[in-house]
Amino acid sequence: MIATKNFKYIFLIYLFNISYCLYEDQIGKFDWKLNYVGNVKFGTIDSTKRVIVATEENVIASLSLKNGQILWRQVLENPALNQIELLHVDKEVITVSGGKGTWYVRGWDSSSGSLLWEWSFYMENKQRPYWILSKGQLVHIIPVLGSHIEITSYDVHNGRNNGKTMKISTPWVTDLSKCQTAGVYWTCISTNDSSGQLFYTDMLSSANQVRTFPIQSLIGSAPGHIEIKPLESGDSNLFLIRNNVARLLKLQPEAPHVYPYSLSDKAVTAFNGDQTLLLQTIQNSPTNKLTIQTIELQEGTENVFEMDYTNEAGVANIVSAVCKGTACRIFVKSNDNSVSLLQLPGGKVSWTREEGLSQVVAVEFFELPLSELDASIEHEFDSISGDIFSTFYNRIFSQIRQLLVVLSGQQGDSNIGMVRDEFGLHKIIVVVTASGRLYGLDSMSGNIVWSQYLKGVEGFSVLGKLSVPLFVQRSARYSPLMAQCAALMKDKITGHGVMYTFDPITGQSIGNIERLPYQIEQAMLLPYEDDKHMKGLLIMSDNYEVMVYPSSAKPVLLKHASSIFFYTAGSKSKILQGYNLVHSTTDSLKATPTWTLNLGPADLIAVNVRPSSERVHSQGRVLADRSVLYKYVNPNLLAIATLMDDPIHKQVLSIYLVDGVTGLVVYSAAHKRVGKPVHLVHSENWLVYSYYNARFRRMELATVELYEGPTQSNSTSFSSHAVSQLPHPQTQAYIFPGTPLAMLATLTERGITNKHILIALSSGAVTEVPWAFLEPRGPHGTMNMEEGYIPYIPELPIPAEATINYNQSIPQVRGIQVAPARLESTCLVLVYGLDLFYTRVTPSKTFDLLKEDFDHWLIAIVLIGLIVASYITKRLASRKALKLAWK
Repeated sequence: MIATKNFKYIFLIYLFNISYCLYEDQIGKFDWKLNYVGNVKFGTIDSTKRVIVATEENVIASLSLKNGQILWRQVLENPALNQIELLHVDKEVITVSGGKGTWYVRGWDSSSGSLLWEWSFYMENKQRPYWILSKGQLVHIIPVLGSHIEITSYDVHNGRNNGKTMKISTPWVTDLSKCQTAGVYWTCISTNDSSGQLFYTDMLSSANQVRTFPIQSLIGSAPGHIEIKPLESGDSNLFLIRNNVARLLKLQPEAPHVYPYSLSDKAVTAFNGDQTLLLQTIQNSPTNKLTIQTIELQEGTENVFEMDYTNEAGVANIVSAVCKGTACRIFVKSNDNSVSLLQLPGGKVSWTREEGLSQVVAVEFFELPLSELDASIEHEFDSISGDIFSTFYNRIFSQIRQLLVVLSGQQGDSNIGMVRDEFGLHKIIVVVTASGRLYGLDSMSGNIVWSQYLKGVEGFSVLGKLSVPLFVQRSARYSPLMAQCAALMKDKITGHGVMYTFDPITGQSIGNIERLPYQIEQAMLLPYEDDKHMKGLLIMSDNYEVMVYPSSAKPVLLKHASSIFFYTAGSKSKILQGYNLVHSTTDSLKATPTWTLNLGPADLIAVNVRPSSERVHSQGRVLADRSVLYKYVNPNLLAIATLMDDPIHKQVLSIYLVDGVTGLVVYSAAHKRVGKPVHLVHSENWLVYSYYNARFRRMELATVELYEGPTQSNSTSFSSHAVSQLPHPQTQAYIFPGTPLAMLATLTERGITNKHILIALSSGAVTEVPWAFLEPRGPHGTMNMEEGYIPYIPELPIPAEATINYNQSIPQVRGIQVAPARLESTCLVLVYGLDLFYTRVTPSKTFDLLKEDFDHWLIAIVLIGLIVASYITKRLASRKALKLAWK
């Protein structure tokens, strides 16, 4: 009994010794998080205290009118499958969201965001439904083109059906783009010109009478394309738009009332007591002034207000407004998805939220330049003449500058400005959003350093994801030369390529935005620099013509043309094609096809390559018998995943490792009865990929590791043309208790630190899994034990201490980006999705850095004590030796 109690105490002490956690005072010290709501779809100012918004990210939230901060936020289902289609704000907030058959009706408390009630229903009809909410009734409208509409009414609080589904004959409904809901009315136009008819019927009336009026009698017979659009936040109000000029109609049981105003289709209404105000915006781009016009609908009184609004994204569209007397608060949204609150009169911008950062599609870390003081120290011995007097002068001048900095007390403020720190932890993060705006973020705080908006451009759709390639042509380490980065996009109208070059440190544009006269098929950064340390950008058009930017990089390209290879992966053609530039001349650059890989009927779903900046520290692995197993480290290896429908196995996932130079398939594997999500991580000589196992209904991680064997075929430099035999693969699979949304491996400067796999989960957590847990070890058991051997465990655990974002959940993660610091132990991480989260990870702990709680006083006292003790011991020893000499 006593032994059992002692064992319990020993076990508890053991648990305390292995515990690893984040202290409360460390929260926010090395990390930061920016919260967003997304691209605003609906918005209503419900009082003088808050704005209720619903976004395309399927988020409902409340924003403070005072400062724009998020008061509460509710993230709903996957926005790819569900969307909020109705937002109604009264005493409580009511939302209707769904898609793909299932619809959810929810009621929220407007002050706290708590869910008050919820009910759902399933709808098999695949037509787009329409919704009307009035007097506690939710009306569900399903149109059947050319025939009728089906109307079902529910009690909005409990989902009780208030009657049978009614059908109204509507043979004039031939195109849903010509139909809208306005208040309690369902309305359509028969044609898109003035000779058509306007139809509307009251959805809450039992008479179900359809009213018909000629469009010509409402807005005249002038020629032009007619569109129909409901007035945002307006009851039973409707726009008829012709030649970008809108006329406002108020639908009534007898006949529609036409207001004699020429308006913008972006206008909204606001209620000021018994009066109804109409507000619309006009942008005067030469003066950067925003003009807001208010019209009192009953009396026709007009007022015009002008205010400073320098957002280059375009006209600010009014989402919602509230007025009291002559004062109005206006909630607006710009083309870059940012939202602002304006106040009238006075023309004051109360606050702005950069909601475009909730749609990041590309991220790149950039090293900052040296400070002026550090640059002077670095160039202290750059004297070309080698004159001793000039060197002495530079030395004295540098020391005086350092002394002045110390005396001014600014020696500890070197990290405040955008300059490089000693350990390379301070960087600038360049992000590109789906709306076409570029941001420069300070990695230490997350503050926006600069931003730039590009009009009329969008990203590329690559394997179902929006992407904007960023290329670092020159870094900031070559002072005084300016750093340069290139972003490739495409024109929204023509689809032709657009190249934007800029300084990533300041955001300053380098030249004009270059609109290319062709569509971009492939682009790559040349691995060679010119005399100004500039790397050229190689672009292949859709006609397979090759261009290089800037033109000064063409001689460098021709010099190394025989060693430049690239590939194209067509998701539609399902063909991988390899090219080289060996036949290029001074007059023309020619891409010569070298190999082709036909993926057959399978769909290409993922392609992944090793990071170009990754370094492999160890070329082999030491086995238990002290022999070396050399890694197959091929820098040209492509990891490819395809998915194919199968009549027997439902879906078959195929994984290929292909040499990008020769097209040789180095490794392939097939998994039956599996499906999405599929993510690939390729690093060094191994590959990790995830998939959903439909047979056992679980997520799995599979790993592949490639080895050359006991001898290394390319001992000096690797060549894809000198492969004597295929590598030996080792594979393993694991059960993973979570749904990955994104995966990436850590990256350090020298590659000495252990590798961890960062996995963003659907639960909002970002966990790191050591590669040692996933590494295939071949035969398992005690016979082949080696140093650091971890026995195979089929179920991978997710310990709480492995979650790098602790309680800062990140919903709807779209990607992870990493960058090495100058400290070998540290890797910088940015996770982007609906929110942005930045932190540092240390897979092997901070072995090259003293800990925060390192006791400097204790070590100083010990050193002083040792010095004093050694001096006293020396004195005593000399006295003893002297006494012995006199004996």
